[in-house]
Amino acid sequence: MIVNLSQIQQIESVAQSPFYLCDDAVFGTNYDRIVAAFSARWPQMILAYSYKTNYIPWLCRLIRDKGGWAEVVSRLEYELALKVGQDPAKIIFNGPVKTADDIELALLNNSIVNLDSAAEIDHLLRYAQTYPDSLIPVGLRINMGLSDANGCSQIQNQLPVSRFGFSPAGPEMMRLKQRLQAIPNCQVVSLHGHTSTSSRSLACYQTITRTLCEMAEWHFPQTVQYINIGGGMFGDVPPEMGFADVPTFDQYAAAVGEVLQTSDWAAANKPTLVVEPGIAMSANVISLVTRVISIKTIQNRTLVTVDASVFHAKPTQHSRNQPWALIPADESARSSGVFSVVGSTCMEKDYLLTDVSGPLPQVGDYVRIDQAGAYTVVMSPPFINPAPAIVAPHGENFKIIRTRQTLDDMFKNYRF
Repeated sequence: MIVNLSQIQQIESVAQSPFYLCDDAVFGTNYDRIVAAFSARWPQMILAYSYKTNYIPWLCRLIRDKGGWAEVVSRLEYELALKVGQDPAKIIFNGPVKTADDIELALLNNSIVNLDSAAEIDHLLRYAQTYPDSLIPVGLRINMGLSDANGCSQIQNQLPVSRFGFSPAGPEMMRLKQRLQAIPNCQVVSLHGHTSTSSRSLACYQTITRTLCEMAEWHFPQTVQYINIGGGMFGDVPPEMGFADVPTFDQYAAAVGEVLQTSDWAAANKPTLVVEPGIAMSANVISLVTRVISIKTIQNRTLVTVDASVFHAKPTQHSRNQPWALIPADESARSSGVFSVVGSTCMEKDYLLTDVSGPLPQVGDYVRIDQAGAYTVVMSPPFINPAPAIVAPHGENFKIIRTRQTLDDMFKNYRF
């Protein structure tokens, strides 16, 4: 979605700077491409959008309208899914902390609950005792060990073990089965294997799929209906971000489909494959537009200060520069050079772009930073400045789908 200076100024007059541009058409296209890729290899598949990555209701409703599912990890997200009209039977409740009330609500609504810990088994037991005449379908999150050919961990930050789910090792799994078998009206219908990886490689997703199929075959061969490989896959990543050998949706689907097609258990039982994309769905949907406030040179380094912060562009504060563009406020000539775009907070490390080359901005210009749709909206804190407005195309114009946060919004729960 490209906007010109006149459109930016029109939006700013209503929404103020900075603001987000949300291209819901790209979001819908991402959904269609992922579903097409995976269903071509395994027709029984579901896309459950990861709310935690970007839970703008405007986008969540689009998932609902397309027949997609919601993947949530908290009561907040679960209730949001209900509020946007998502069919409760198309909600998957994951996450490591679910209260007894959370589990009861989700099970009564026929949602899929993927249990993560012994504490949640305790909640399930009490629920089963409360509703002894109900058959209770539940899921289990399986702890994944991911390593490369050299034995190096592929889990996020190269952590030695994942902190989520139940160990698939023999003794631990047998104790889990014994606890579940003691609940006669409980049936395991889903196995979930989402694991945040450092590489997001095809091999990691093959390992996850293979492990889930083996767990189903060995422990729950007659009841498992869903093989849920989670999310975390790459989406469309521009080359300027510096990632090498980024798999496409088709390549992910082919790798996962190959494991399913060669599994005797999967071939015989035809489980539904569940994918839970977040970054792949939303990263390229949002751009941040921010205005240049001042420019200074310190020890031969040019610093361009804008009215947004690093939290608005990349809240994880990764070191990569996202695609960007300068939108001049006038037609005056600009020389080229190397500069960094720094933010509005008081943190030294508030860098939105570091040592980029191009036309040197002037005060009053605008900078557009793309690939800002993953985690920015949900992780941007009310730190120093309010959360920006979000606007989306609406015919020939734009529609505000989130207003700029106000002081009253930020402090209404405080006591003065």
